[in-house]
Amino acid sequence: MTPAAHQSSRPLAALRATVLESLFCSWSGRSGRRYICSIHPITEEPAFDCGRAVVAAVRPSFSGAAIAFVFLPRTDGDDFPLWARRARSCGASAFHVHLLAETEGDRAATASDLRPAPIFTI
Repeated sequence: MTPAAHQSSRPLAALRATVLESLFCSWSGRSGRRYICSIHPITEEPAFDCGRAVVAAVRPSFSGAAIAFVFLPRTDGDDFPLWARRARSCGASAFHVHLLAETEGDRAATASDLRPAPIFTI
């Protein structure tokens, strides 16, 4: 999968033309796996189970949206204000939250798959 294909957010076909359309999307990981995410403004406190969440800070791009970075919040969510500041400094305007990773290993694997590919390596 190319980095450009990895960095694409798609609406959920099942929600087209409904009031829920703007609240959910899917991302393709580098593996080709599709991840369903709910969309949250970075200005709000998390309204989800942080212990199960894989969170992508998303910023506008020429192609529509791009993942700036991915993180695993602490279970209590106390680190969210720090992540929100980091997201704003990267130009992010939303958190895309995947909640279907059931174990810590699944969370780590999902985060790794969704992380943007490096621009270059040394």
